[in-house]
Formats: sequence, structure tokens, C-alpha cells
Amino acid sequence: MEVILKNPITLWLRWLITWLFYKLNNIGKHNRIEYGAEMNSVNLGQYSAIYKYARVRSVALGDYSYIARDSQVHHARIGKFTCIGPQVLIGLGEHPSEYYVSSHPMFYSTIGQANPVIVEENKFNEYVTTHVGHDVWIGARAIIKSGVTIGDGAIVAAGAVVTKDVAPYSIVGGVPARHIRYRFTESEIEHLQRMAWWNKDEAWLRNNAAIMCDIKKFTAASTAE
Repeated sequence: MEVILKNPITLWLRWLITWLFYKLNNIGKHNRIEYGAEMNSVNLGQYSAIYKYARVRSVALGDYSYIARDSQVHHARIGKFTCIGPQVLIGLGEHPSEYYVSSHPMFYSTIGQANPVIVEENKFNEYVTTHVGHDVWIGARAIIKSGVTIGDGAIVAAGAVVTKDVAPYSIVGGVPARHIRYRFTESEIEHLQRMAWWNKDEAWLRNNAAIMCDIKKFTAASTAE
């Protein structure tokens, strides 16, 4: 049975069925789903993308956001214009670390990660939803703990291990991740959050693309609107 399941033709057919399912259910959204992507209960936004061999489960992915190659993202709500780099791990589940005699799922889970299942109901919430805001960049090989909230405009450095909430427009890095600096001044951050440019339509984005490379010009122009 294992030989059949791991046969290249079987893997290709499985991906093709996944591709067809999400393409047919998202007609007109211009999504990109690359070969080998594994998807289950995924809600795709406009122009969102899932790259090769990513494993994405129980995720809402906002407009223009992407999940890069070999990443695993589970039980997450991800905003618009968010970039998730390769080999990133988000929301893979929790094990109890207090009170429980053992951290093994046999004693608290009915999912069946290990045989046999000996409990009749789930006794621990393994999959708390992780929230990633708009315009977030998460670097390669970063790990995001389940249940964390990453604010709009934040940057998570490559290889960082995020165990706590990240403030909007904060840059964090390290193990565990710590605040390094803010991307912009306090007034600029307030302006960006108040304006919420990520909710603008495509025509606005095209008309204002030239000022997206300069926070000073962007703030001045959008304040004058």
C-alpha cells in the first residue's frame, strides 16, 4: 500500500485533484497553486499563491498573499499582501507542558497521531488559531508558535522562533524572537493602520504604485487625499 501511495503517478494525480478542486472553486481569483502543494480546508483570496510542496491546512489566505516552497501552515488566518518564505512553520500544534503527567497525545487526543487512541474526547486544545496580519513578511525557516498574533506590517527575520505576539510594524528576530526595531515612526505607523491601504482596490494600487517605495511620499500623498 505504501508503494502505491508514494508512487510518482499517484502523487501527481493527488496533486492534480487538489489543483482542480481549488481552481474550480476559485474561478476568477487568479490563484497560483504549484505542483506538490498539499491543501485541505484552505480559503484563497484574489491572486494568492501556494508554492511547491507547501502543506497548508485549515487556513484563510488573504488577497495577494503567498506561502513559499516547503512551508507548513496550519490553523491560521493570514491577511492581505503577506509574504511567507520557504520552509516556514506556522501553527503545527501544541503539546501540554503543565499539569499533564505526559505530553504524549495518547492521553489527551482522539486525532490518532499515535496508536492506540485510548481517550474518548479531546482533553487539550492542540490547534489554537494563529493570526498573521496584512503586509507581513516572514523570513525563511522561521517558526511561529500556535496562537500567536503577528500585527500588520511586521517582519519576522529568517530563522526566528516566535513564541509571543508581535506588534504592528515591528521587526523581530532571534531564538526566541525579540523586538529589534520598528519599521517606521509612531505617527507613520498610526497613519498606515488608519488608512489600511491593503483594502484598496486594484485600480488604486496601480495608480499609487510609484509612491509605495517611499514612506514619506506615501504619507504626504495619502494624507492629502
